[in-house]
Amino acid sequence: MSFLSRAGLESRLRDAGFLLREAMNWPASLGILLGGVVLLPFLPLGVGLYAVPRLLGTLNLLAARAQGRAAGYAGAVVPFDRRVLAGRKNFGELAALVSAPETKRDISWLLFHCAFALLAGCLAVALPLAAVLYIGTAPWWTLFPQSAPLDFAVPVTSWSAAGFTVLLGLIYGLAAWLLPPWMARRLSGGTLAILSPRRYDELSLRIQDLSAARASALTAHAAELRRIERELHDGAQNRLVGVVMMLGLAQRAAESDPAAAMPFIGRAQDAATEALAGLREAVHDIYPPVLDELGLGGAASALTSRSPISCSLDVQGLQRAPAAVESAAYFVLAEALTNAAKHSDASHIEVLLRTESTPREDVLVVRVNDDGRGGAAVAGASDPAAGSGTGLAGIARRAAAFGGKLYVTSPSGGPTELRVELPCAF
Repeated sequence: MSFLSRAGLESRLRDAGFLLREAMNWPASLGILLGGVVLLPFLPLGVGLYAVPRLLGTLNLLAARAQGRAAGYAGAVVPFDRRVLAGRKNFGELAALVSAPETKRDISWLLFHCAFALLAGCLAVALPLAAVLYIGTAPWWTLFPQSAPLDFAVPVTSWSAAGFTVLLGLIYGLAAWLLPPWMARRLSGGTLAILSPRRYDELSLRIQDLSAARASALTAHAAELRRIERELHDGAQNRLVGVVMMLGLAQRAAESDPAAAMPFIGRAQDAATEALAGLREAVHDIYPPVLDELGLGGAASALTSRSPISCSLDVQGLQRAPAAVESAAYFVLAEALTNAAKHSDASHIEVLLRTESTPREDVLVVRVNDDGRGGAAVAGASDPAAGSGTGLAGIARRAAAFGGKLYVTSPSGGPTELRVELPCAF
């Protein structure tokens, strides 16, 4: 029969396996629920808020794993990244954390999981065992003494009672075949439905992310314009003024003594050469031509070769990205190498460039590790709100302009790890 085929048996085993895994995770869910109930009376007093991050962090981890199991069972893709709960928070941030939509979804899933996971797992095991026990044991009722007969739903003391028990076992077997797929679909579907943000919430978060990225892009654009204007004003413009002055002096000198005009012409030529070099440098900082010539991998090799600190470069898995994204990655790497050379006292730097694929988009990852003294994050240099556009603050602002993120791990004493993620479909 088709429903007893090998594929059908494998499907039922997969359903039962999923239900058993959920049942095995039920004690952890119950523990978090009981911990929250114990903590709840202390929340209005404010004291309990300080235990919230650890409790919610554990709940977030359990929910993320449950979401992964449900998505793996259902063959679904989770189209969003779960939040990361890390770092110390003040009283207001803790209160906002408790009332966040993500927290409400996690708590709803916790109640759902505590209510149904254990029951579904137990049924997935008990029904087939009961079917085997009833069907396999009832026909042998004559082997048991009258004083201690088989006793299932009814005492098996006659062939009619044995037939009824076998029939009951067949019903259990049919239930064991039909119920696990239904329970597994409901449990996985309920988990994904509860933990996935509502469309409105998802759109709101997307709008917020786009607004933040737009603001960062405008800020970065304004900072870039100011930098270019400053470089042109202090560099090429001053040198061109010197050219005009030298040519004017040469003209006046040529009227009386042509030979005396030659030094001024030479100075004007030198100033013009310097002005041309300044203009080339300003253009290079807007979009390095080496990116067009060699690609990001070749441009990164040129950067690391010029670093005063020994560098190793790994570009395995790097794919081409939009020109704007590659340009941002180039300047991120250049700034990171400059920071390491100025502040880290490192003897070696490891640079990794690669493209990571996610369900939503490809992400260009720039990772820079140095064995220096560390302390960058502790000193607050990684705060995107700080600084004027250089250093880690500038890197964070440049990444945010593309909807990317900066992660810095820099304990005191080192080492320092800088990771920048730039979405390729910004």
